[in-house]
Amino acid sequence: MKIPANVEAVIQHPDGKREYIYSPFPVLDRWPGVSVDSSSFKGLPPAEKLYKQAAAFLNAARSLCQVAGKKGKNLRWSEGSVCYYCLNIAMELFLKACICRSKGVIEKTHDISRLLVMYREMLPDKRFHFATSWAPSLQDIERTLKVQIGSPIDHAPDQLHRYGIDLKGKGSAGVQFFSPNHFFGYVKYLDDIWQEAWNSICSDRG
Repeated sequence: MKIPANVEAVIQHPDGKREYIYSPFPVLDRWPGVSVDSSSFKGLPPAEKLYKQAAAFLNAARSLCQVAGKKGKNLRWSEGSVCYYCLNIAMELFLKACICRSKGVIEKTHDISRLLVMYREMLPDKRFHFATSWAPSLQDIERTLKVQIGSPIDHAPDQLHRYGIDLKGKGSAGVQFFSPNHFFGYVKYLDDIWQEAWNSICSDRG
């Protein structure tokens, strides 16, 4: 259905008439005719949805990294933090997609370290393994060393990179670092491994 310019939504009435809801702001015609809806996505199996979301977040991290790299000396930490946020979400979704495809269940945890253990049990071949600073988790290290490390926000990487502070306004106890060159290379490294791992799991399951 072709939607007129500046239309935000279309209401289809029982009598066949269409009611257009117009956007409150001017819509720029930068990508004429380009749009998508969720109808085909809705029909996908849960694991496939998770994988596609993981790929989208990983691609978003890559795109934001390119924007950040072009800023040069004007680069600020918040821009790097957003890249890490997208990467963290992508990794969680990818691991959950693989586990769901293999076991038929959606894991509820957000803990990358725990998800990675399950993932490696399913795919013991080391060509599917990848390095991440989120495993072992701070909780794992604390249990081993029997000492408390960092601030509460440091124990939730997704929240750390999304908000930068906890509910009491307290920030990280450490200093994080972002290098566009390093980050971009890491995303490429993950993308290659994830595609191969996903294809392997799908072929094993039939």
